[in-house]
Amino acid sequence: MAHSFKAAVSVLALLILTGCAATDNTARQVVVDAANAMGGVSAVQSLDTLEIFGYGHEAYQDGGSLITTEPTAPEKMTNMTAYHRVIDLANDRTRVQARLYRAFIFAGEAMMKGLPINQSLDGEVAYDGTRRASEEAALTRRMDMLAFAPVAVREALEVGSRVSNRRRQDNLTLVDVETEDARQFTLAVNNDTGLPVWVRWLEPHENLGEITQRAEYSGWLPAENVLLPMSINTVSDWNDTVMLRLHIDRYVVNGAIDNLAAPTAVRNAAPPVPNYTVNAEPVADHVWHLTGNNGANSVLLEFEDHITLFELPTNRAWSRAVIAKARQTVPGKPITQVIISHHHFDHTGGLREAMAEGITLVAHEGNMAWFEALGAREVTTYQDALSRNPQPVRTLAVDDHLQMADANLTVDIFHTVSNAHMAHGLFAYIPEHKLLIQGDLFDRNWEVYFWGNTYDDNVAYRNLDVERDVPIHGTVTPIADVHRILDQQKANARALCAQVDSIGLSLPGCPLAWD
Repeated sequence: MAHSFKAAVSVLALLILTGCAATDNTARQVVVDAANAMGGVSAVQSLDTLEIFGYGHEAYQDGGSLITTEPTAPEKMTNMTAYHRVIDLANDRTRVQARLYRAFIFAGEAMMKGLPINQSLDGEVAYDGTRRASEEAALTRRMDMLAFAPVAVREALEVGSRVSNRRRQDNLTLVDVETEDARQFTLAVNNDTGLPVWVRWLEPHENLGEITQRAEYSGWLPAENVLLPMSINTVSDWNDTVMLRLHIDRYVVNGAIDNLAAPTAVRNAAPPVPNYTVNAEPVADHVWHLTGNNGANSVLLEFEDHITLFELPTNRAWSRAVIAKARQTVPGKPITQVIISHHHFDHTGGLREAMAEGITLVAHEGNMAWFEALGAREVTTYQDALSRNPQPVRTLAVDDHLQMADANLTVDIFHTVSNAHMAHGLFAYIPEHKLLIQGDLFDRNWEVYFWGNTYDDNVAYRNLDVERDVPIHGTVTPIADVHRILDQQKANARALCAQVDSIGLSLPGCPLAWD
């Protein structure tokens, strides 16, 4: 039922209808009607500042960190408390502050207890506190601000915006909006109430090439002289991942706010661009540890007539640098394969680069559909290597064990067992050098360890004789040190659980499952 809180179309609305950049007045009328449903065009146009207070959850790694790629697997979420968003519409600025803590077991104590964020945007300048953020961060923050329904409607009313392509979808009317600065989104309104139902937009994504998100709005209540939504649910087109659930407690409309202008030093700084120097550190004959990515590594394995990589983590820039370094380290041999420890986005940021090179993905069979879908995604706006050079996804599936061997090297690839972090994970063992190569079984820099005896369980289950650990996270470590560090990390986890329990609170993973 239409809300009674409406105002007639104002003179300003008529000016908008007749003097705008768009020529599709029937489409623009949808926006005017939405503004009227929210309290009137004048009320929406008069929004200069908004403060939003609430709490919620966001998808960890954009939905790329589930224990398995099976479609029924539950999402891992990050809790958000003390959420406070400030929007300065007059100056095109915004800031989000919150405290994040994992709703699942994690290896960083700070992220279990809660870590503050402070993310800002001033026009085209994204920054975190006193540090300039990337151009991609500026784009995604701009779209995130635009997608907030009151901002979307206000922006669509601007004279410089173009509104077009009015159409029906069930009980919704949709229009496409292009802002004066060429940002694009789709607005859907309810045909009964006239209120916005969702806003949909496209943005770049490191792992997926690009991603479509849809922010859904509900629970409209009056705040000052305008209706505003009390709930936001944002869903992506990657496996229908719920990216954000936000519950709003309170708004402040047109109140006094902080100055959100980027500091001069931040504005004058160049936006950071990933740039890596890869170090090829010899581990044994025909084996190199490729480092230089703040603790996220790759491993180079040289066979007689080709080379194989273990892992392409983090992002596309690191993967390009790793591929170039591998070719420089072992010239004249093609890179034919990359072994993937598991599907998590921090371990697969460079896979579309590998696919564009025609490199075969060696992964557990349970993850193959996931990787094939990742490679098959249509990327049209934010082009990457694979969209510019389309290639079929080449795969080699591993069930429980696969051996790669020639006169140079023997590499046994095993399915991980006894692990609640990655049900379809792989690790590698090189028997002639007694090396175990792994991603996320162990990292010497982790603070706490909630996974019990999974490292030793895998070694014992495969009857391996390990002398050194070659990690994707961390540095090459003698096995005696691995055990010593694991014991300390487990003790740290016990202490954290005891600390939380002593003040009557709870934490994922506590009490420890193996104690």
